[in-house]
Amino acid sequence: MKQLSLLLCAAICLSACQTTPSPDSRFASLPVSSQPHATGPFSALPRVEQLYPIEEAKAGGEGCATIEYVVTPDYQLHDIVSRDFSSRFFAREAKAAILKWQWQQLPAGLLTEPVKLQTRFEFCLENGEGRCAAEQLNARTQCRGDDLLPVVGHRVLVRR
Repeated sequence: MKQLSLLLCAAICLSACQTTPSPDSRFASLPVSSQPHATGPFSALPRVEQLYPIEEAKAGGEGCATIEYVVTPDYQLHDIVSRDFSSRFFAREAKAAILKWQWQQLPAGLLTEPVKLQTRFEFCLENGEGRCAAEQLNARTQCRGDDLLPVVGHRVLVRR
């Protein structure tokens, strides 16, 4: 019975590996673009506001997540990967935000070939002292990336 259980566990693990999306080999050799979105061709990209993870807000957590992804000329996203992150909750929200951005609203013909981008999300709880300003976030980050996107939260205390 024990051997049957182990065999079943191994089969489940192997089938999960087969369904896990792997990076598209067509984009593996693409270098990461060094131009931040704010000043580059994506400056007009409507970025939907990111959510502060409730798990981290409750705990008073702050941190970062750098997400790497490929955008094709038809504005399809590929190979969305968390490169650096201080919490899995920050990585989850950062990935979700990129998927919600309104890529299709960019003008046609902006890209002629796929481009690999990185966006660094800095999750900060503001306390009224300006600690979530870009300069402050850059001074204490744990993540790489020049395309900085601050995600500012506010901790709310509920008295019962």
